[in-house]
Amino acid sequence: MNYAARQQLLYIRYKKRVVLGKFEGIMLTEQQIQHLIKENSALQQQVKELEEILALREEELELLRQQAAEAAALRSQLDLRLEELVSMQNLIAQQQRKTAGAEQRETELMDELTDSVQLLHHQKDLKQQYIYASTQVEDLQAELAALKKKNSTLQTIATHAAELESMVENLVFERDILLEKLEALENAEK
Repeated sequence: MNYAARQQLLYIRYKKRVVLGKFEGIMLTEQQIQHLIKENSALQQQVKELEEILALREEELELLRQQAAEAAALRSQLDLRLEELVSMQNLIAQQQRKTAGAEQRETELMDELTDSVQLLHHQKDLKQQYIYASTQVEDLQAELAALKKKNSTLQTIATHAAELESMVENLVFERDILLEKLEALENAEK
């Protein structure tokens, strides 16, 4: 995970704490509810962006998996070449006494060995990249799960706030009707 994405996630977590801390035991105004809805939308957008980042990381991970498969094939070839190299070195040892040109062949074999070692190093590098990408994907998945949980909590708060606002409107309406009836009774008694 890059530094900017991590900072953004920390900011979202901070905003969640601030927002949730402000609303404990407080009736919400329409403006506050709208603010919550806007903030929820912003969080949903951030979740979407993190999901896109996650999708990119998964694509990178798939590419690394393919590279790891290629590296495994190269490793197999390397093992075969190493076995061939051992066999050829034995042959060279026998032929050195007989042939002056054997030194040239040994040099060629050493070049092949160097190439094989380079392939082995390349495979190790690919494996490390794969492990790093896997770790990043796991981190992003954990962050995404946390954001989804936070989003769900905010949606629950907004729904509850809307229900409370509706109840208050109903109570005000009933109060107004009762006041009108009381006023009508007082006028009737006069």
